[in-house]
Amino acid sequence: MLRLVPKRPFQNAIPPREIAYLFAGTYGDFVQALRPLQRLAEAYPDCRLLVSGADRFVREFASEMPSGVLPVTGTAPWRWLWRPVDLMFTNAVGVYRVRFDMLAVFCARRAYGFRHAHETGRGGYRLTLPLTDTVRSFAEENLRLLDLAEVASPMVVGGAGLQNAQAAKRDLALKFVQSSPADSTASENSPILFHIGSAGLKKDFGLKIYTRIIFGILGKLGGRDVRVIMGPGDEDIALEIATGTRHVPQMFPMTRLISELKSFSGTVLCFNSFLAHLCVYLERPAIVMHREAVPYGYDCAPWHRQLILRSERSWDTSEVLAMLKT
Repeated sequence: MLRLVPKRPFQNAIPPREIAYLFAGTYGDFVQALRPLQRLAEAYPDCRLLVSGADRFVREFASEMPSGVLPVTGTAPWRWLWRPVDLMFTNAVGVYRVRFDMLAVFCARRAYGFRHAHETGRGGYRLTLPLTDTVRSFAEENLRLLDLAEVASPMVVGGAGLQNAQAAKRDLALKFVQSSPADSTASENSPILFHIGSAGLKKDFGLKIYTRIIFGILGKLGGRDVRVIMGPGDEDIALEIATGTRHVPQMFPMTRLISELKSFSGTVLCFNSFLAHLCVYLERPAIVMHREAVPYGYDCAPWHRQLILRSERSWDTSEVLAMLKT
């Protein structure tokens, strides 16, 4: 029914005064929204950028947030019924779908979002992108959505576009993951930062198997310098590690975690979690473990060396240890 509602008239020549970004998700999803938020702020420096559904993340990722971002909470977005925002973006499809669609129809002059692969469109949106099974990164799709809305990229300089710059960075990352250090002894002695969290992946494994996998990795690292860190919600696995090994997992505020990752000179090891996406955002290569397969939308290649743990191999971690030696 929402498709029958006519879209509001909008002229691209008129700079927007207010932009709303509707967010649904958790840490990993918000990391993948950082670049779009930064690009919007740079493209429209005199515009109010309102972020709905992410007030906690706006605070926690304060060091990465552009100035002028205003988090809105509760029923505040419905006030736009009387004064619609000029531009609206959503980062998700399916989650809070009805609410997002209603806001796109009645609370924005122009809205852009995603749709399921089988859909031809979404009611109330000016244009939408389909999330097909070929999607490899939601971070890239969020930026494509801004391309669809013709949001200028601030990184276009001297005729070299953003895509060329990103391609060059990906080439450097690919060389990293495909090469082996000449001094393998130095590599084997380099420190390891092991993040033990994985959001839903921990539930997929089950705590017992998940604990066994982490114990197996830590037990074979011998005397190497291993720092174990955790994220919010990892208290259960952290307790297992603290009582069953010599390691005591640490949890840092997000600002400090980002600082630690930027300055860390060893190997980052993690499961497919928000940390994997944070490392992509920071252009920091890591070794990332997946369960059974690399899931739709969460392919971190070529920045990371990715490996898949399989049930038919009893979740064998020998490949993890081999990667840590190179």
